[in-house]
Amino acid sequence: MNKATFFIFLLLLLGIAGGVAWYLVHTSGVTLRQEENVQIIVPELSESKAIYTNGIYGFTVLYPENSVVNYEFSTAYHLPAAWRASATEDEVGNQVLELVPFTTESTTSYPRYYTTLVRIGASADPETLRTCLVATKDQGEIALADREINGTTFKVFSFQNAGMMQYVEGVSYRTIHEEQCIALEKIRVGSSYKEDGVGEGDISEETLNTAYNSLDEIVESFRFAR
Repeated sequence: MNKATFFIFLLLLLGIAGGVAWYLVHTSGVTLRQEENVQIIVPELSESKAIYTNGIYGFTVLYPENSVVNYEFSTAYHLPAAWRASATEDEVGNQVLELVPFTTESTTSYPRYYTTLVRIGASADPETLRTCLVATKDQGEIALADREINGTTFKVFSFQNAGMMQYVEGVSYRTIHEEQCIALEKIRVGSSYKEDGVGEGDISEETLNTAYNSLDEIVESFRFAR
């Protein structure tokens, strides 16, 4: 190999090496910039909040960490353990989650009992899906304005019942997601019996109403994860 050929060969090698180096640096920079644009959204949790994640129905919800968590629904005088509060007897559905942030019971003071809770139920029954987004009027439901919660539109219905100095009141938020009727409900049940005057240990109506209204924070944290 003469000198001219050698120099040409050397220049070719240097050119190839330079091209490879430029490509590696360029693609490395592109990759790094792509990674910087990736965002993972995680719900913010305060020290007093916990998160519940359900993989079957694909949702998350935040709640006060001192809440009682049940996977079977509790009952009260006007509140059965049906998959949603105003369900008819022939409806088929699943009890998914019950959160109880506030409850009190007494034999001498007002109220005799009072509980606030959030329930989440689900049903894939074809007939239940057909009636999921309409008010169950024979059960006393009243349609309210639609509500959007974290990107999902819910049909909203209020309900209440009372008798024998006991009552139930609540709001049912319902939507169809992945061929399931999802019922997200805020509820309060209690005793309305009250003796004359203010007794020792009585809880004020303001405190009871605040406990019920605070359920909105749980409802507003509900989010479908897929």
